[in-house]
Amino acid sequence: MNRTKEVPLHLVDTAKSDPDAIDLEEIEALLDDDWEEMRNTGLKVLVGVAVDDPDRVVALVDDVIDCLDESYGIARSHAALVLSLLAEDHADLVEPAIPQLVENLTDETPMYRYRSARAVALLAESTPGSFVEHTDELIELLVDGPTVSKPNPPDDPSRRAEFQEQMKQLEPDFARSAATKEVAANVLVEVAREDPALCTERLEALLPVLRNDDEVPHVRGAVIDVIRYVATADSDASDVAIDALLEHLEDDTTLVRARAIRALGFAEITDAIEPLRTVAESDPDEDVRDLAAETADWIEANA
Repeated sequence: MNRTKEVPLHLVDTAKSDPDAIDLEEIEALLDDDWEEMRNTGLKVLVGVAVDDPDRVVALVDDVIDCLDESYGIARSHAALVLSLLAEDHADLVEPAIPQLVENLTDETPMYRYRSARAVALLAESTPGSFVEHTDELIELLVDGPTVSKPNPPDDPSRRAEFQEQMKQLEPDFARSAATKEVAANVLVEVAREDPALCTERLEALLPVLRNDDEVPHVRGAVIDVIRYVATADSDASDVAIDALLEHLEDDTTLVRARAIRALGFAEITDAIEPLRTVAESDPDEDVRDLAAETADWIEANA
């Protein structure tokens, strides 16, 4: 390995200012280099080229996919970013990357896993069936996946400003980590739509996500939608989740309450009629009240 060579960082600037001037054969040589910094530089150049014209990068897509399992984290990140720029128009070419992209959703660095999540989200729109075989990995990510630890507030009042600044600096990582889990949850919704029986077998394993008070609302809402698709296919199969759905009739987010109501309706749970009547009388949101009343009436009429 020759590390005396100069890393051609000027190409990164050229890719941003004049991407047409980039010689892709030169970039292919960088991706084949033994030195990870060279490979990472090639990937950074491809980001600039792909932003301008994704079609030009198609010829190197297999080389980019190979870089997803780099030991050098920032290279994994740039590879995922390139693939996210290709996924919308060339999902079929990026699809072979799905196993490694899913694995990279648990990357230790929030930015790195977020960039993989962006590619996964786009692929799930066009090829949801490709994620069925990764159901267990997605559930494991939601239940036990990496998170950004929140520091404890200091007892010393003089350190509160320092604590607030620390929390401010962590905000982007909190957002990226939450977005990654949201993508995983939404992909599971697509899996449940494709193969509800597969999610039926794993429904109980997902319930801890609903009982996590720190979970972001869209993740809770997506898990409830998984339950809804299971209930739509087989109302009895959702029985293990009924208590969790009833609890979320009092969720502090309107979206989650509404989705819990719909799921209870698809599950046709007669024990939900009275709780739904209560929601219809007391929920602060008019649309939720109407939905609860309609759902209670429907369950009662079909009991």
